[in-house]
Amino acid sequence: MTEKGQIQEDDLPGIGRRFTFTLPDDGQICVVIHHTGRRDLYFTEPDGDAQVLSVDDDLARRLGAVIAGSYFTPAAAQRVEAVIGGLLIDWVTVGEASPVAGRTIAEAGIRQRSRITVAAIVRGDQSIVAPEPEEEVRPGDQLVVVGRPEDLPGFLDQFIH
Repeated sequence: MTEKGQIQEDDLPGIGRRFTFTLPDDGQICVVIHHTGRRDLYFTEPDGDAQVLSVDDDLARRLGAVIAGSYFTPAAAQRVEAVIGGLLIDWVTVGEASPVAGRTIAEAGIRQRSRITVAAIVRGDQSIVAPEPEEEVRPGDQLVVVGRPEDLPGFLDQFIH
């Protein structure tokens, strides 16, 4: 059992990573982050009763932002993860049918057409920081994008949905 207020981290081979938080009342919150991006949240009461909630990567990030106190939802962009000094940072997942899937960043003209910059691509276990314009965007990639909040809806419409 972890000490109250401490976080215990454990590797789960073939599954992902587990984070266990012991609460002041001796209950526990356990978060399992799967390699697939799914998160399982287990809440165990001091008497042993447990509840489980499974969420996808996008919802987990938004929930985490709310808990951290940094979630901000401007009317123009419902999916904003963080806005710092007018700078938007967001994570979007490229679907099979996304217009950018199978194209390079340059071919798609992401920055020129949307004024949004792809700061990184998370592809499975690999992170491509500051990808070159010749980097191909693939279905399943998570794009870390940076720009102005008002430019996000246009980016999503042109390249993601």
